[in-house]
Amino acid sequence: PPHPGGFRAAAASTAATAAADLPAMSSPIRSSAAVIPTAAEDSSADGRDSSSVLQQECTRLLVEDSGSMGDCAGRRGRAPRWLYASVPVAAVLLVAAAFVSSHQHTTLRAGKVQSEFEVLVETSDEQALEAGKPKVLPDADMMLQSDLMKQAMEQQAGLVESEQKLADLQRTQEEKVEKMQREREAKEAKEKREKKEREEAARKAVAQKKAEAAKKKAEAAKKEADEKQKEEDRKRREAAEKQEQEEPKQESGAGMSMLLGALDEILEGSPPTTTTAPPKTKAHGFEILSNGTCHGHGLFPIAHSSVCSLAASELVLADNTSKVSNATSRPEGCYLEEGKLWFAENEQNKGHGSSHDRQQLCMTKGRKHDEDERLEKLVEKQAEEKVKQAEAKAAAEKRHKEELKKEREEKKERAEAKKKERKEQKLQKHLDKEERVVQSWENDEKTVPNVTLYCFSLMMPFGYEPGLLHEQKLRGVGIYACDEAVVFSNTTTLMSGEPSPVEISLIPGTLAVAYGGRWMTALNTGVFNRLWMEVIRLGRYRYHDWVVKVDPDAVFFPSRLRELMRHKSPYNEKQVQRRIEEPKKLKCGNCRLKGKEHETCASHVRLWQQEGHTCKKALELTSRDPPNDCGCDCDDFACDLPGSAMYLNNCQWGLHGPIEVLSRRAVATYAAGLPKCVGLLQNPWGEDKFLDQCMQELGVTRANEYSLLSETACGEEPAPCGNSNVAFHPFKSIQSYFTCYEYANKYGMGPASPPVFPDLEDAQGGGMGDIMMKYQEHSI
Repeated sequence: PPHPGGFRAAAASTAATAAADLPAMSSPIRSSAAVIPTAAEDSSADGRDSSSVLQQECTRLLVEDSGSMGDCAGRRGRAPRWLYASVPVAAVLLVAAAFVSSHQHTTLRAGKVQSEFEVLVETSDEQALEAGKPKVLPDADMMLQSDLMKQAMEQQAGLVESEQKLADLQRTQEEKVEKMQREREAKEAKEKREKKEREEAARKAVAQKKAEAAKKKAEAAKKEADEKQKEEDRKRREAAEKQEQEEPKQESGAGMSMLLGALDEILEGSPPTTTTAPPKTKAHGFEILSNGTCHGHGLFPIAHSSVCSLAASELVLADNTSKVSNATSRPEGCYLEEGKLWFAENEQNKGHGSSHDRQQLCMTKGRKHDEDERLEKLVEKQAEEKVKQAEAKAAAEKRHKEELKKEREEKKERAEAKKKERKEQKLQKHLDKEERVVQSWENDEKTVPNVTLYCFSLMMPFGYEPGLLHEQKLRGVGIYACDEAVVFSNTTTLMSGEPSPVEISLIPGTLAVAYGGRWMTALNTGVFNRLWMEVIRLGRYRYHDWVVKVDPDAVFFPSRLRELMRHKSPYNEKQVQRRIEEPKKLKCGNCRLKGKEHETCASHVRLWQQEGHTCKKALELTSRDPPNDCGCDCDDFACDLPGSAMYLNNCQWGLHGPIEVLSRRAVATYAAGLPKCVGLLQNPWGEDKFLDQCMQELGVTRANEYSLLSETACGEEPAPCGNSNVAFHPFKSIQSYFTCYEYANKYGMGPASPPVFPDLEDAQGGGMGDIMMKYQEHSI
C-alpha cells in the first residue's frame, strides 16, 4: 500500500467481504463488519479507484439488506460470493507471509553482515578522516550497529561462562592430580606391604628348609647307628666263634693221646677211628629244649641275635651263625630247625616254644643277667660313641658354617668394595660430564652474544584479548618481556567504544575471517599475511636475532626462549644470528624499472643470484638506476643465503600458530618469496599451515623443536604448566593465565636451562670426600 492508512483500508474491506460470505455468523462479528465501510470511505478519500467504492457498496448491501444479494452478485458477473470474498483474504495472507519471510531473511543475514560491518565502519572512518568531516552512518548501519552491540554483550556473557568452565576444568585437573597422588601413595603402601609379605614367606621357607635338613640329618644319624649296631653284633659273633675255637685246646692232652693212638694204628696197618665232640644240651647257662617253652622250664628266651650265636657256640652246634626270620608260628627268640640256627624277630611268636622239628634255645637267669649287663654296657658304649660322633659332626658342621660365613662375608666385602668403586667411577664420570656441560655453558655465555627477541601479537578489538594483554603489560610478562614488543590491530578503539588499553600499531583491512577446512578452523591466512607485511614494512625485526609471533592467550616465557636459542645448536650458530648493529635507511621496496614495477627489489636480487652472481655482485647490479636495472638500495637481507634462514616447528603434526619463531633472515626470505606461495592460497588452511608450507617451498631450514609449545591441540596437556616448555596454550582468562605462569615459574624450567647437579646424599659415605668437595665447588 502507498501508506499505512491504505493498508488498513484494504484489510477492513477484506474483513467486510468475509463477513458477508458468512450468514450464520454471530451478531458481535456482524456488528464489527458493519463498521468497516466507514474505514473504507476514509480510504477512498485518499485516492482509491472506483472498484474499491463498488466493493464497499456491495459489502454494505450484503450486510444491511439480504434482498439485494443478487444485485451485488449481478454487478460482480454472477460469480459465487465466496469466491470474491476469499480473494482479498488470500491477498492478506500472502502479504503476511512475505513480511515473515523478509524478517527471517534479515535475521539470517545478520551474521554475515556482522563481519562486513567492521570493514564498513573502518572504510567510513578512513573516508571521514580524508574528507575532514565526521562520519555519517546510514540508517541500516545504525540498526545493525545496535544488533552488533547486543551480540557483543551476549558474547561477553558467553566469555564469562567460558572462564567459569575453564576454572572448573582447572579445579578438576587439580583434583585429578591429587587423586593421582593418593593412588600413587596407596600403590607404594601396597608394594611395601607385598614386599614385607614376600620377605616373611621367604623367611618361613628358609625355616622350613632348615627343619627338613635337620630331620634328614636325624634320620641319617639313626641309620648310621643301626649300621653300627649291626657291626657290633657281627663282632660279637666273631668273638664267640673265637672262644669256641679256644675251648678244644683245653682238652689238648686227651686229644694228643687220641692222636698218638690213631698214629700207632696207622703204622700197624689198621684204619684210624675218628671222633667228634657231640653237641651239648647245656653249657655255660644255655640250654636246648626239645619241647615246651623256656618259661615252662624256668628259663628265659634269648632276646638278641648276637646272644643266639653265642649260645650256639657254647652248645657246640654245627651252625653258630643266626639268621633272622620274620615268619610266624616259630619258637620265640633263638631256635634250631634242621640243624640251622634262626632268630625269630616277629612279635607274634612271643610265648611260642619248641615243636617236633624246631628246638628252642634258652638261657638261665644268671646268664640272662650277665648278657643284660653286657648288652647294657654295649648300648652305653654305643650311645657314648654316638654322642662323640654327633659332637664331632656338629663341631665339623660348625667349622664348615663358620668357614662358609667367613667366605660369604669376604665375598660380600669384595662385592661392596667393587660396587663402591663402580659407584665412585660412575659419579666421577657424571661429574666430569657435568663439568664439561658447565664449561660448555660458560663458554656459550662468554662467546655467544646475547639473543634479542622481536615479539608481536594480533589483538581483536573485543572479547578477552584486550584485558589479557593489558594485564601482561602491567606485570611485564609475555611479549612485554621481550627486547621489543608490538601489538597489532585494525582499530585503536574497542567495540565497546572505549580506547584500547594497550598501544596499538594499525594494520589495514578487516579482521573478520571465515571458518572451514577439515577441522573447521579459522581461515585467517589473508589477515596474517597482511600482519606479516606490516611487520616487514616497519622493519624493526631486522635489528633483533629472532622474530616471535605469539597469541595473546599463550603463556610465553621469553627467558626460556633466549636460553634455548643461545645454548642449543643449530640456533646458536653465527650464520643464523646475524644482526645489523646500526639502522640504515634503505630503499629496497619495489623495482623502479619500467615493466618490472610489480617485482620486489629482493626478488630481483635473487634473480641475479640464480644466474651465478654472488650476493654482493647481485646487490651492485640491482642498485643501478633505470633503465639499467631497478635502482634499489638493499643490503644482504635481500639475498638468498642458504642455511642462515630458519624457523622452528613446534608440533609433531606441523607448525601451530600460538607461537611462531623465525630468524630475521627467514622473515626476509618470506617477504621476498611470498609471490612463489600464491598457489597455496587456494587451500582451506589457517595461517600457521600456510606459513609452514610456504617456508618449505622457499627452502627455509625447518628445525623441529617440540619443547617450544605445550598445547591441547598438539595432543598434550599444558595444565598445570610444570613441563619444560617455552609456551603453554590456551589460557584465555586472566586468572587461568597467571595461575599457569606462576606454577611454571615456581616448579618448571626451560628446555635449555643451566645444568643442575643430581642429589648426591647417597654418596655421603667414606671415600667420597674429594668427590663431594669437587661437587660443592661446581655447585658454588
